[in-house]
Parts: sequence; structure tokens; C-alpha cells
Amino acid sequence: MKISLISPNIVSQKGDVAGTGIPYIPISLVYLATYLRDKKKQKIQFIDSFSEKPFQVYEKGDFLFQGITPLDVVNKIEEKTELIILYAAQVYAHQSLLDILIEIKKNIKTNNMPVLIVENTQAVTAYSLQHAYKDFLKNGADYVLAGESEPRIMSFLELLKGKIKEKDVDGLIWKDKKTKKIIINPKIVYQDVDALPFPDWSLVNIKNYWKLGYAHAPLSNKKYLPILSSRGCPLICEFCVVPSTNEKKWRPRNAKSFVDELEINSKKYGVKEFHLEDLNPTVNRYRIVDICKEIMKRKLKLSLKFAAGTKAETFDLETIDWMAKAGFDYISISPESGSPRVLKLMRKYFNHAQALEQVKKMHKLGIVSQACIVIGFPGETDKDLELTRRYVKALTKVGLDEVALFIMTPVPGSATFDKIAPAYTDISKLTFSPKWRKEYKHLLKWRFKILKTFLFTKMTRHPIKTTRHGTDFLRRRFKTKYEMTIYRIIKTHLTFKKIKQ
Repeated sequence: MKISLISPNIVSQKGDVAGTGIPYIPISLVYLATYLRDKKKQKIQFIDSFSEKPFQVYEKGDFLFQGITPLDVVNKIEEKTELIILYAAQVYAHQSLLDILIEIKKNIKTNNMPVLIVENTQAVTAYSLQHAYKDFLKNGADYVLAGESEPRIMSFLELLKGKIKEKDVDGLIWKDKKTKKIIINPKIVYQDVDALPFPDWSLVNIKNYWKLGYAHAPLSNKKYLPILSSRGCPLICEFCVVPSTNEKKWRPRNAKSFVDELEINSKKYGVKEFHLEDLNPTVNRYRIVDICKEIMKRKLKLSLKFAAGTKAETFDLETIDWMAKAGFDYISISPESGSPRVLKLMRKYFNHAQALEQVKKMHKLGIVSQACIVIGFPGETDKDLELTRRYVKALTKVGLDEVALFIMTPVPGSATFDKIAPAYTDISKLTFSPKWRKEYKHLLKWRFKILKTFLFTKMTRHPIKTTRHGTDFLRRRFKTKYEMTIYRIIKTHLTFKKIKQ
């Protein structure tokens, strides 16, 4: 079977630098494409709407779209394609994917070529298709598949051959032709992540990502690759979509297999920097130590970064020693709030005192640290926000390098999805700068207040580190996301080619 897999544009919300415009390489879709080709012997075409023309941008409403237009995507779909798979990458790219779907339905006869929407289960910026399927079915998608795609895609292909029924594909969302009712099949979370082939980066125009000069994690080398050492997360944080997309299950990869992938890609692509996109890589600290020992045993000289916030309570000071020795030089943790009361509301466990010791240790060892903070959770008060400001100050005193401040948004699939009045007009506006929230201006003031506290504390307590940010920026060897974000904003607005769609 000939299958076209399509990833949407990178999308930026105007005025937002906290969570949009980041060039996430579509690792889950590359996994699926590799699996279909290598394990199921299917013919594959991979279209990454962003990396086809990453320096081209067009405007639509409150958003900027980087990459080729939906019509360009349609024109690239090869003849004799028998299945189109669209990747629901990030929630704020929802409109980009809808535009591509609409253009496909407008220009291609798809009676015998179904369109399937698949989920991104491995990102906090993604969204649950079990809660966001209506737009896709309304605009012509034939099927929506919730959960990880690789283990259930074979059942879907069997469905297309007429060998099984829709009800036999777990996680499938579809419209019954007779009753006209939407059917949502229950999904199973699969465990054996070591059975999957390593993602093949030759499917993507990876060089165009490198040419950008910025990434998700701080980019200190010209070349880098994303990598997953595990899938899922066992925690139940109510602001997060992951408990829904992964059913509160964590599935680690074998340490040896993970380091095999590091070594193979390092030799094949000349890459020495890897960005771990795990949702929670350190759930089992013994596995992390095993990974470190395996890297050291093979004498691999790599730069390893936790691109997303891991959970500080899952590892100890000894683990940090091992990570420093193995080449981990950037670790992002997720305190979320300085208020124990808010953490309880979030159903999030966090040991504030322990994290202070960990950040202090990272500072001593030269590991760059980031703390992710979520403000605006339902029930949070100014008193709670003040506790968060003070905790950020305490972290900064002991050596915290940067803080990421997100205003909570109710992502489809999160426990808070129905707890905030739905004043947004479309799903794409569910960003970490939710301008539609009635509390937005007040929360924005707190965001800047906490940021000013962080910057002032860092400049007074760690002046040498602060001065080095300017040098790192000029050299474009970024140690923090802050440095890289400034570069991204300048490059996006001054050097990109703007077109009309």
C-alpha cells in the first residue's frame, strides 16, 4: 500500500514566545513512518509541511504559519496514494491541520483513499483526539485514531482490506454509515517500546531544521536530533493532557537499546547533541544511571538535554552526578507552583526543598537548569502566586538558569478542560498565552512580576552567568532557551519570506 504521512506547519501565536513557534521535529510521525515501512513493508511518502520551506511564513488571523501552504501540500501528494495520514502534532497547530484536510478534500477524490488523523501522545503541547475529533470528522476525515499509532496501525490496514470491522480497531473514532452516530472505540496502551524500529531521520529534511539555528532545547551545536528514552508518564496532574493520552502509564526503553540509537545516529549523521523529548524520563532513576554507565562504557562524547520538564522528585543528587559524567548538560524540572495548596489542587506532588538541593547541585556541576511554572490554575489566588514568586527567587539564588512561565490553558483531554469558561473560538487558541481568558491581563502581570524577580535575582547573585548569556547569544551556542528565543523572534520577523496564502 502507498501511504502519505503529513505533518502540519509550525504555528506561532502573535505576541506569544512561551509555547508557540517552537520547531518540534515530528518524532512520533517519523516513528510511525519507519514502522510502516520496515515492519509492515508499506511504501511511504513523508511530507513535513514545515521543513519543506522553513523560512517561508504566511499569516492567518492571530497566527503565523511557517512552511508550505495547504495547496502546496496537496500538490506534493504522489499519485496512486492509497491512504493519507495527518498528524495532530500540537494543539495550536490544529487550524493548520484542518486547512490541509480541507484542501485535500477539495482537490483530491478521496473515495478510495481514506484520510486518517493520528495523535501525538508524547507532548504536553498536544491534545487528546478523543476530545477533539469533531472538527476533523466534520471537515471530511474518514477516521480518527486515538493513542499511539504503531501498535494499532496494522489493524487499521486490515480494516481497509475488508478483513475486520471498525469496531475491531481499538482507539478508532468513526461515523457509522447506517446510524450516523459517532463511535469511539476504547483504546489500549501498549507496553513494548523496545520492539519498535529506531526512527529513520532520512525521511525528514533534517538539514532544514539544522539551518534554523534554534530548536526546542537550547541548541549549542549546529546538528542535533530528538530522541525518546521512554513514553508516557504515571502522574495525574490535572492541568496536563498526558494522563489522557497515555492513560497514566510510563513505558521505559531498555538502557542498551537507547544508547545503541545514540551511537548509531551519532555516527550516521555526525550528531553529538541529542534532545530528549520524553514526558518524564527519570521515573526510574536506576534506569537513568544505567544509561549513563552505558554511555561512559562506550566512551561516547555527547551533549544530552532534557528538552521538556522532568519530575525532580523522581531522581536524587547521586543521579545528577552520573548525568553530569555522561554528558547531560541541560535539565528542565517542573515545580509548577510554589504553593503547596495549588499543587494539591493540581494533584501534583513536588518536594520544594529537594528541588532546591538539586538545582544547587546542577549549578555546582555546570548543568544548566530550567524550572517550568504554571500559573492561573482554577482556584489559585494572589497569595499563591506570591508563594510561587518567592520560590522562583529561592531557586534562582541557588543557581537556577532560567524559568518558563506558562499561563494554564484547558487542553482537550486534560482534567481542567471543562473547568474554565470556554471563551475561545477555536482549539488553536488553547496556547500557554490564552488571551481569551478573562483573567489573562491579571495573570500576565504576574508572569512579568515573577520574571522580573528571576532576572533581578540572577543578575545580583550570579552576575558572571548573566553576562555569559550575551556571549552565548552572539556565538549562537545557546545554553538557555531564553537566549535561543530572542534569536528565534529576531530571525522569524526579520529574515523569513512572508507570502500570502
